[in-house]
Amino acid sequence: MNSAGQVVINTPPNVRRMARIIREAGVKPEIELFDSGDIALLHDLISDGILDPAPLCSIVMGVKYGFQPSVETMLYACSLLPEGAQFTAIGIGRHVFTVAAQSYLAGGHVRVGMEDGIYLSRGVLAPSNAAMVAKIRGVAEALGASIATSAQAREMLGLPQRPV
Repeated sequence: MNSAGQVVINTPPNVRRMARIIREAGVKPEIELFDSGDIALLHDLISDGILDPAPLCSIVMGVKYGFQPSVETMLYACSLLPEGAQFTAIGIGRHVFTVAAQSYLAGGHVRVGMEDGIYLSRGVLAPSNAAMVAKIRGVAEALGASIATSAQAREMLGLPQRPV
């Protein structure tokens, strides 16, 4: 994939190798999807038995030459996901909060953090990931969302519960 002025290369054989190693480690992978070709490869990996048929997917939006941050693109990407997939959409840069809200409205989970953007609003740097989470929590609740506890989130994602 072309990403700004660089080329990112993850060949299908390398992706298959990484997926096998992750599966052997007993980890549920987050599959990051930057364009529709990534979703086609995801389907192949599921067909080959390398990945779980109900994967956890992150649709990454706002990277130049990848999925663009629009409602139409999100709905298109979601329509390509395998049956039973859980997803979140991640907005890059100034798109962090709008894409997170769209993810919820499209039936997905919500994720924000300073890995993807560093502003709470135009010109206002986020002091922490917690501040970003607090902001999107308010947005999601205003849209009608119920916020899962960590135990509920682990159950939804099929992850083992941590001992208390």
